Amino acid sequence: MPQTDLTQGHVPLSLARLTAPMMMGVSSSILVQVLEMGFIGQLSTAHVAAITFTFPLTMVLTSIALGISIGTSSVIARSVGQQSHSRSDSDDVQRLGTHSLILVTVAMSILAALCWLTLDPIFLALGANAEMLPLIHSYLDIYLPGSVFFTTSMILGSIMRANGSATAPGIIMTVGSLVHLLLDPILIFGWFGLPAMELSGAAIAMTVTRFATLIVTLVFVFKGNMVLNGDHFQAFFASTRRILHVGIPAIATNLIGPVTAAYITRLMANYGETAVAGFGVAGRIESVAAMLLFALSGSIGPFVGQNLGAKRLDRVRQGVRASYQFSLLWGFAVALPMFIFGEAISSLIDSSPEVIAIAALYLALVPWSYGCWGMLMMATASFNAVGKPLPSTALAFARMIVVYIPLASVLDHYFGYQGIFIATLVSNSLLGIAAYYWFRSQLSTMSGAYA
Repeated sequence: MPQTDLTQGHVPLSLARLTAPMMMGVSSSILVQVLEMGFIGQLSTAHVAAITFTFPLTMVLTSIALGISIGTSSVIARSVGQQSHSRSDSDDVQRLGTHSLILVTVAMSILAALCWLTLDPIFLALGANAEMLPLIHSYLDIYLPGSVFFTTSMILGSIMRANGSATAPGIIMTVGSLVHLLLDPILIFGWFGLPAMELSGAAIAMTVTRFATLIVTLVFVFKGNMVLNGDHFQAFFASTRRILHVGIPAIATNLIGPVTAAYITRLMANYGETAVAGFGVAGRIESVAAMLLFALSGSIGPFVGQNLGAKRLDRVRQGVRASYQFSLLWGFAVALPMFIFGEAISSLIDSSPEVIAIAALYLALVPWSYGCWGMLMMATASFNAVGKPLPSTALAFARMIVVYIPLASVLDHYFGYQGIFIATLVSNSLLGIAAYYWFRSQLSTMSGAYA
């Protein structure tokens, strides 16, 4: 049985209860990443540029794991909803959870090894110069093995939230982030007699805390009977097919982002190290501004999945509508302070006037599209939750490949990097509106099928 039944109770309150712990975990993790960027900024602009170059690769790994996580959440939540509605196949939830853990651990171990073997050609192609490769290696040589811990703990969190249990993973993520924050300056700068390890120290801090988070989350999952204690491989391929039915399109959806980020990073590299660093600083600040949207998009999936499984389309419609309304309100709430205080906020991370100016320009333009971007996140998560992942992939492809990259290329030619930022604003806005209408149409179709 699920620890929390999301098919009953007041809809906005149910969403708030599911989102609040995730918000706590997501916000603490993102804030640590921003503060870590601030620590790195104290080393040099070259260090900030090096860590920015790593973003596309780390986003690729995270996107693949996130795709499996989305598939896991979708099938488990719907199975939980079906159990609450018809009391069917009580082992299905545990079986799916077990097999998703096996799948992500094997897949990420292989991918991390392949990335490590091809680091130099990847980053030279992204526009990094040969002198920057040692800095990039100092971070990724440690980060890549640690990414297996991070991605496996991500799947464990999805298993718990799909079962309706959001509090424990939120608290675990928050505590892990606090430990990460404590370790960062100690290892980066070499406090308490330790050697200053710079980017290697940042990677070690991440790896140690993610491993501890993984162990603690595993304990909660086993105690909650969310995975099987035996017969781990029985029906593994059947479970894998169900997970990857949503997972593969979700992986494709999420991979479009880092591929685009790599291309945009390459465009920014044409303007020098400071432009790449400014873009990286703005990206970290953006992640803080959008963290509530990330948390809500992670919560709307389990909510939609459970209610669909229980055939409560009225609650699905109410939940999605509430998520859209919140996205628009939050988008405006953060855009105004970013417009006014973007320069001051950027100066907290990097002291270079050129870096600050580039980051501030990004923050003056792009945040006005966050409301529509949030609607896109909610629609994408909802499509995945109802087992219809292809529209999510189509939306991501249209946003990044059809609109963003061509528009950024044209505007970059005529207006420089300012044009790239304008293209970001336009693509977020257009596809957010398209996503709203598409999922509304999907709900109407489903209502007819359930009538």
